[in-house]
Order: sequence, then C-alpha cells, then structure tokens
Amino acid sequence: MKIITKVLSAAIMALLFVAPAMAQDDAHDPAAKKILDKVQQTTQSYQTLRASFDWTLENKAEKTKDTKSGFMFLKGGKYKLILAGTEMFSDGTTMWTYSKDANEITISDVEEDEDNIISNPTKIFDLYQKGFKYALKGEEQRSVKVKKDGKVVSEKKMCQIIDLYPEKPKGKEFHTVELVIVKETAQIATIDIKFKNGSDQIIEITEYKPNATMADALFTYDPAKYPGAEVNDMR
Repeated sequence: MKIITKVLSAAIMALLFVAPAMAQDDAHDPAAKKILDKVQQTTQSYQTLRASFDWTLENKAEKTKDTKSGFMFLKGGKYKLILAGTEMFSDGTTMWTYSKDANEITISDVEEDEDNIISNPTKIFDLYQKGFKYALKGEEQRSVKVKKDGKVVSEKKMCQIIDLYPEKPKGKEFHTVELVIVKETAQIATIDIKFKNGSDQIIEITEYKPNATMADALFTYDPAKYPGAEVNDMR
C-alpha cells in the first residue's frame, strides 16, 4: 500500500502545483516562471476541482509497465484521491488512508515535513518556493490524454515542457520532475517523476472538472462507510 499512497500524494501535488513569485537567478529560469505563474492563476481560480487521471509505473530496464486509473477531489486544503483500491483523504488537519484489500484505515496527522513532496502534497506551495530549481525545456506538440464521451483518447496539443530539480538531491528518491503543460489552457497534462532507481511514475490528467459541488464530508472519515474496517490510529 505504501507505493499507492506515494502515487496518490504525487497526483495531488500535480494539481496543486503553483509557484509564488520568486527572485530570478540561474536556478530559476524566468521563462519557466512566467508559465508557472499562469498555471498558478488558472489553478487558484477554481473553488474546487474534480479530476480523472491515469497513473503509470514504468521500469524501462526491467521492461515493465503498469497503468491504473483514478480520481481526485480538491477543495482548498482538503483532498481525496481514489486509486487501485486505495483511498487517501484529508480535511487539512488529519489524513486517512484506506486499503480496500486489507479493509484497514490508517489515521495520521497531516505531514509537517516541509521538504517532502511525496508525503505532504499540500506543502507544494512552500516546497516549490524553497526546494526546487526549474527550467523551460521548450515547446512542442505532444500527445496528451483527454476524456471524451466517457472514453480516454489521445490528442496532439502544443505543450510547454518544464523540468524541476531538487536543490538538495541527496536523500531524495527522485532526480527530476517533468511537467507537460497545455499552452492553450495553462493546465498540467502530465507529470513524470523520474526516480534514481531508473523507474518513472507518470501521472496523466485526463479530465478537469473545476468548481464541482463537493460537501466537506467527502474529506473526512465516516466509520459507517467502512464497515468492519480495522483502524490504526498513528497520531
């Protein structure tokens, strides 16, 4: 279940990805910053966001590739993600992780580690400001996944490619995060997290539904919805 939890966190990171104003220097490409500022404005204009995504774990050395589909719901600092029998949801203070296979709920405080994009995706604002270098690789036509009439298809779109690099790579599991941003909409289409072990976690956002109605109860644990689940309270 650990890897699924990391994946869900990375997916949230992707959709909350925004960049506060930063001083320009060699580590922070001003052309990339201009694009990221536009992504910020687009994302922050949403009161809520529901999105569908495909997650792929690929290891080219071992020639393995596994893709699963999931859903995410965002409302301010609250979030819920569903992927491969695992749910992760938070009201901004407490985080619950549910494993359907084990029928088990794990409860923890929201991670306060400011230098961990995996375990606490809502810290992406501070993390990006303090912990990453970034550069615009260029613009090019890319095939991106979109959902039409209930089916996921590929379409060619003009995209802007930005690479993020941790300023302190020692101890990090990954070395690069590649963002593919659709130029026309200023929305992130793909996040490719490149790990040091040679594997990639690729998150492709197939559908955006901004300003969908969401009750706050969606982001909290209701025991009646998980009958018989074993509860592990790690707080």
